[in-house]
Amino acid sequence: VHDKYCNPRGRTGLRGRGMLGRYGPNHAADCIVTRHNPRLERDEVLLVTKHAGDASAFAFPAGMVEPGASVPQTLRAELTEEAVEAGDAIDRLFDECRRGVVYAGFVDDFRNTDWAWMETTVVHYHATGEVADGLSLRVTDVAEIAGVSWYGIDEVTEMYASHYDWLCAVREWLAARADDSRKRAAVEVLVAPDRKRARAA
Repeated sequence: VHDKYCNPRGRTGLRGRGMLGRYGPNHAADCIVTRHNPRLERDEVLLVTKHAGDASAFAFPAGMVEPGASVPQTLRAELTEEAVEAGDAIDRLFDECRRGVVYAGFVDDFRNTDWAWMETTVVHYHATGEVADGLSLRVTDVAEIAGVSWYGIDEVTEMYASHYDWLCAVREWLAARADDSRKRAAVEVLVAPDRKRARAA
């Protein structure tokens, strides 16, 4: 076992599997859901408040990818257990609003040992206004999750484990998207008068 499973980030000083279920990589999936709130004129992110020992911490809905399950199946299961009621809006979120993988690989987790460690796939979904309005927030896994809510993406400064790093990556994507939209709007304003003159001629 010692030769076959070696933590890719080096020794931790902990032997065996520790708190993890399997030797070698233990795979998880993290779901990032964002929306634009037109009433408050801000981008928002869906976060759960996770029980973390004596404290609580913001986190994305997430869980372990069990044998035989896929990452999309796990993302959907964890989202409906920790944050949102199942329904048509969830179906549309996963069918229409996927923006891509934010991160995939090793996770610096307190459960890692020399022979077992965490790896995850983090997927971002940006809900349209209609889909976001259809999402009904509810926590089913109350043993692990204290609450769920939408938060202004620029207001969050600390999160559980590596989650804040992924939030920063999504924040950059949203900022670039907004910048592109402003540029397109500016081009339309400049081009429109020329079109009117062309039609008049």
